Order: sequence, then C-alpha cells, then structure tokens
Amino acid sequence: MTPAPKSNKRSTTRGRPRTFDKDAVLQLIVKVFWAKGYSGTSLDDLAKATALSRPSLYAAYGNKLSMYLAALEVFGQRMATEAVGALATGPDLHAGLRNFYEAALDIYLGKDGEMAQGCLVFTTAVTEATTEPEIKTMLQAQLAGMDEAVKALIAGRVPSADPTTIAAAAALASGTLLNLATRARAGTPRAVLSGIAKTTADAITTLTSPEPA
Repeated sequence: MTPAPKSNKRSTTRGRPRTFDKDAVLQLIVKVFWAKGYSGTSLDDLAKATALSRPSLYAAYGNKLSMYLAALEVFGQRMATEAVGALATGPDLHAGLRNFYEAALDIYLGKDGEMAQGCLVFTTAVTEATTEPEIKTMLQAQLAGMDEAVKALIAGRVPSADPTTIAAAAALASGTLLNLATRARAGTPRAVLSGIAKTTADAITTLTSPEPA
C-alpha cells in the first residue's frame, strides 16, 4: 500500500506568533507581583500564571524588571482612577476623604475581603528601591503624583485654606494611605482600617476648616 502523503499543516503553522490579549495578560502579571513581590517572583511563576512561555513573555513585555515596572504603572493608574478619583465625590471634604480611603481599601483587601494584599507599590516596591534604581525612580514618581493629586483635590474642596495647611493635610492623607496599605497586608480587619481612615478624615477636616471669626 502506498503511504498517504504527509500533511504539511504543521509546517505551515510552525513558528507562527502566538496571539493573546496583552492587557489581560498584564493583569495576570500584576497579580503575581502583588502576591509575591519583585524578588519573590520567578520567571517560571510568571510563565505559569500567564500560560505563556518565557520567550513569549520577553517578546511582549521585556525582562522581569520591565514587567514589574509595567505592573507598577498599571496599579498606579488604578489607584488614580478608583481611589484618588473618589476623593472628588461626596458633598464635602470629609465625605470625599472617607470615600477615598474606602475605595483604596476595596483595592487593598478586595471588595469582598478575599484578597488582603495591601498596595502593590507601597508593600513591594519600597523593599526593592534601595537596590533597583529604576524601581526607586518609579516609586518616587508615583508617590509624588499621589501627593500632588491629593493636594489639588483638597485645595479644591477648601479653597480658603492656606497652601501650607493644604500641603500638611495632603501629607497626612497620603501617609495614612501607606499606613492602611501596610496594615491591610498584615491582616488588620477592615473595620479597624476604616476607623483609622475616619480618624484621619476628622483630623484633616479640622485642620483645614476656617478659624471662627
């Protein structure tokens, strides 16, 4: 019997680039770094989580450091949209601050409390900043951006407050965010974290309130 001719289907598909949704895969990369940190994450971890080979990951995102920096940027954008954006909601500064912190806690803990991982930036990038200059630069930029955004929103809420007071209020607001992020990752219950947030909102409201005539 004459053997059937071999199919050339494999040869026509061999080497064809694998297609995937880069944004969706980047979200998976974010989750890995968020859970394990930069040093604790291996390329095998990333390959397993994304179901992609190392060469595919390199081709799409660069090396491990490039992937981590991209993850920090994605997380920073989420914080700016969901948390800082919430500061502009509500009838007054106090309500805006409460909304700001609750939106941040939704991110730090997961909306159902199922993922208490804190802040990707505060709880993983800080530990790498002393040894990785690019991470340090990204961290500084994100902290500065957060400070300026919070300062601008507080100034918009209380235009009568002087610039020094507004700067102090913004520093307190951002510092509390770092406090909440660290405590969230350590397993502090949300009710306790919300209480800390309320105390800060009370203090900032008092600090920025006009003095009685």
